[in-house]
Amino acid sequence: MANTLAEYKYLGNAAEIRAGIAKTIVTESPWLQEMPFVEINNNVSRYKMESAAALASTYEVGETWLEGTPTWEYRDSPLAILGGDADDDNFGRLAAAGEDTLAAITELKSKAIAQWFEELAILGRTTSLAKYSAAKNFKGLLRLLCECESSTATDLDGALYSAVGAANNAQVIQAASGASATLTIDMVDVLLDLVKPKATHLIMNRLMRRKLTSLARASGTNLEHDKNALGFPVTRYGEQTVLIDDSTPVNFPDPSTLVSAPASYTPTTAVSGGNDTSPLCAVRFGEDGLCGINGEGMIQIEKFDKLETKDAKRVRIKFYAGMRLTNKLAAAVLMSATAS
Repeated sequence: MANTLAEYKYLGNAAEIRAGIAKTIVTESPWLQEMPFVEINNNVSRYKMESAAALASTYEVGETWLEGTPTWEYRDSPLAILGGDADDDNFGRLAAAGEDTLAAITELKSKAIAQWFEELAILGRTTSLAKYSAAKNFKGLLRLLCECESSTATDLDGALYSAVGAANNAQVIQAASGASATLTIDMVDVLLDLVKPKATHLIMNRLMRRKLTSLARASGTNLEHDKNALGFPVTRYGEQTVLIDDSTPVNFPDPSTLVSAPASYTPTTAVSGGNDTSPLCAVRFGEDGLCGINGEGMIQIEKFDKLETKDAKRVRIKFYAGMRLTNKLAAAVLMSATAS
């Protein structure tokens, strides 16, 4: 059974510290509040993605029965090692007037890990920057969506949202062909229809959430606001929770006809007329949909009471993590939409 990071139980060595780190991380990252994780006991990266559902038929007495099992395709999504060291200088601790300096720097390091996870959750193994495209990173959502077309695909080759039909990648729609277009409610609704049986979350940046809020208000309604089980404020669009990831680009280039290329996207590009679009994703979180994967124990820590080259103590935080998409109908993306 898949659990979110907030639901994990931390037992054994340094359980209190691990629990505190987990609490800090889920406070910092909506992804890690909401997305379930499946624990794997090794780094076997190959898994099965359901590409077509099983078939069922009706039969007459004596009629020949037909085989109709689901279709599976294999994909690779290895774990990555996220983490860092937090050093607590012995002299600095004396000068801190009783403050628990190790706890403070551990908290800040935990936030950094959560923020890096959020960046990779969207851009992992894509873009023109080695920071994101490096093979040591796990595959983010845009890369997983590319691979809904094939295991080697690195672009998003879809259809116009207003004419959804035959496309190389049926989980990709474009707001415009070879250009950009302002986001509309119809675009969002078409996007949601691509996720079966239904999407649980919409993933976007704050710019697109403001646009969606404006569109809802103009239609005579408002987005709903609620609190999740941890008490964090959440926004809902119909049945879907709106998950904000500030790593979602605001400067993605216009598509070439109906093809967008995350692999060549440059995150440092200035926002301009041809680089002002934002991907908007719909997903179904679940062990049989989009989920996280983690190594044994979820979060691990190592303590070093004496360092060879420093008068300090050290805590090393390790998070063996990744993402996988076990059903291609559990995620979809709208490209080339803008907020203006």
